[in-house]
Amino acid sequence: MIRLLIYGKGDIYHTIKKLIDWERVIRVAFVDSYAPESTTECIDGEEEEVIPPSEISCRQYDYILCASIYEDEMRRTLRKLEVPEEKIISGKLDWENILEHSFLFNLSHVSVYQNGNIDRAVQAVRERNRFSDIRRGAEWIDEKLSITGDGAWAVGYDYLSVLCRVLQIMAPAHILEMGLGQSSKVIMSYQRHSGCSYKIIEQDEAWYNLFKKENLRLSAQAQVFVKPIKQIRHEAYGVHVNTYADISDVIADDTYDVISIDGPWGSDGISRVDILPYIPRCLKRSWCVLVDDYGRAGEKNMVYELEKILKEHTIRYRKKAYGTYHQLCLLTSEDNPFLCSLF
Repeated sequence: MIRLLIYGKGDIYHTIKKLIDWERVIRVAFVDSYAPESTTECIDGEEEEVIPPSEISCRQYDYILCASIYEDEMRRTLRKLEVPEEKIISGKLDWENILEHSFLFNLSHVSVYQNGNIDRAVQAVRERNRFSDIRRGAEWIDEKLSITGDGAWAVGYDYLSVLCRVLQIMAPAHILEMGLGQSSKVIMSYQRHSGCSYKIIEQDEAWYNLFKKENLRLSAQAQVFVKPIKQIRHEAYGVHVNTYADISDVIADDTYDVISIDGPWGSDGISRVDILPYIPRCLKRSWCVLVDDYGRAGEKNMVYELEKILKEHTIRYRKKAYGTYHQLCLLTSEDNPFLCSLF
């Protein structure tokens, strides 16, 4: 068996672990640069040992796998500890690296992973083309305005497509958005055209200032409220949840035709719960709510709780999930069934 130390336990590791041939590899421990001493941590549902780099020399291992975007820093740390270069394996998932260390990886799993990447790339092109077509039909969007749906924190192209069609079809007069970003460019363009009321809640003042500087002509009419993140305990789900600071002054007694939710940062268990205490009071008679990142458990549970509230108030509604890899959920009043069959 190959004895492996894994340097890193975040997203990169959770991708790489699916490709390792665990029939030939045994995990000795995880290495964490910020661990003050050896400890245990629940990873993948099991208690695993996590050690600081200074304790590497006390472990019996064959290789150290750098499973992080900070691989360069990790390599510098390992060199200072005099770990032999031939014992350090890159976590980069390119074919050259994988073939060089084929003894570590299950190549059939790697092929499935690579095919999945190709499929995602093809799907992204399809979604971008669809948004381009829908955007051309929205004459209120400046054709020179850069709007992208493939940034790390941005909504996807399908979200932008659905949002465009919702604005075109519903012609909303009152819009609330949680999370300032690419979707805001679409709504701001619509606001300049329609004169609608538009409020945005954003967690990061530095990001708001940069966005405003780069989109001054667009953002002049929007009301932006910067509400820093805080954490609250959600007793029903037994987790801590990221929420905005008090938004009651923003919501007030207003009602909205369209609510777009892509903030604050997501949470485990249940996520982006800020709007729930105001449902259904904040909804107009004809309404639509969009929730980004519906592929994640936290957002799915939030939508589940939102639906429970609607049902408790006997409010009939329609629901549709859009997107393949980057999903969104649309909920709307029953008078807008066509919003559930946009593409």
